[in-house]
Amino acid sequence: MAIDARTRQILWGKAGATCAFSDCRRPLIRDANSDDREVLVGEMAHIVAQSQGGPRREAKVPGGNIDGYDNLILLCHEHHELVDQQYHTYSVERLLQFKADHEEWVRSRLSKHQEFEGLHRSEKLVTEAVFSTLLPISQLPDYVYFGECTVPETEVKSLIKWPNEQRIYIPFIIRSGQLYAFNNLANFDSPFASIVDPIAAKRHKVSGDWLDKPEQARWYVELLNRTVNKITGRLGLKLDKEHHRYYFEPDELGKDKHISYQTVGGITSKRGVAWNPHFKHNSEPKNYWEHLAVSLRFHRFGQWSWGISIHPERRFTSNGFIPLEGKSTGKKSTKRKSKMYNFDVLQEVQFWRDFLSQGKPRVVCNFGDQAIVIDNTLISGSITWPEVEGDKADRMAASYEDDLFTLADFNEANDFDEFDDDIDELDTDEGVQVED
Repeated sequence: MAIDARTRQILWGKAGATCAFSDCRRPLIRDANSDDREVLVGEMAHIVAQSQGGPRREAKVPGGNIDGYDNLILLCHEHHELVDQQYHTYSVERLLQFKADHEEWVRSRLSKHQEFEGLHRSEKLVTEAVFSTLLPISQLPDYVYFGECTVPETEVKSLIKWPNEQRIYIPFIIRSGQLYAFNNLANFDSPFASIVDPIAAKRHKVSGDWLDKPEQARWYVELLNRTVNKITGRLGLKLDKEHHRYYFEPDELGKDKHISYQTVGGITSKRGVAWNPHFKHNSEPKNYWEHLAVSLRFHRFGQWSWGISIHPERRFTSNGFIPLEGKSTGKKSTKRKSKMYNFDVLQEVQFWRDFLSQGKPRVVCNFGDQAIVIDNTLISGSITWPEVEGDKADRMAASYEDDLFTLADFNEANDFDEFDDDIDELDTDEGVQVED
């Protein structure tokens, strides 16, 4: 089981994105700076441990659901470690009291009008949605398969046995003569059957302890990122390796490209994704092209919770294909971002959310007998504050309905058979050598 998207949203919202440990209240979202984006540093901790033998595991589970809201508390890393190591001191009852006291503190802070200086106040309070740029991941591969590979990485692709089923994703990496993949290499029908001996194939059990090793975590994320490369590639996006972002190219030289999508308000609209800007005074084309781009990155919260962030970007080229070089590119990008306010960013995040999911409630990446499932619901919370007169910003109202095909994909991802126990597993103490 995993913590679902709605539970995450409620937990983060009621905690006000701050640590719930008594009197800590440390902000769990670190602001962006000139070099890097904002970072979520909070950890959703289980009050009664999820794993057998974990902290407070013998106690009754609050609410009866191990992954339910009642059994979770939002903490900073320091206090998550503390309550799990000193579990006799920090009992279930004490943690529940911390949580209740903290949520009451958040509510009281939000209800104080004087906290919002500079706003046009009214006596009327409004509750509004606050959205992150993070999509929760409800399912990840439990295993990573590996086996000896003597074929250079550049030649592997030509030897892959591509399945008839086009939905199957085939990301891989090669490290120290070993090929690693999410696909079951022990299967004689594996896409890599001619590259890795199925009889000699082994697997890693992906666990929290294993991922705590930085080099192994980077290696695992690299496989996840290569899966994203496959998702975006199937959608026609190009990869800018230098800046780690995906972008649109025009379909043909000299012709602007437009994409239809569902807006924040749920209205179908069309927007330019690769275009040649024109001067306003004479309508003449400028000497550069502008392209919508996006950075997609995996984030881990605590031991088991993951998400993928959507960070809108810009790319500039001379003719739609050849990248602009030099300082002018950075200046153009900075200028565009300076003109984007919160709602503009939300609209652009919504565009990418809609495009990446193709208007579906989730993205399912099938590897044959395990999958990645990315929920198409931005992690959000709510905040209550004095109403600002004339402020009628739209909310993230766009929602997506399941159809028979996407629902079938999702059901299949949840119905995979358990893995055979006769596949040898690597001792996690051996580690994995990862290239930086």
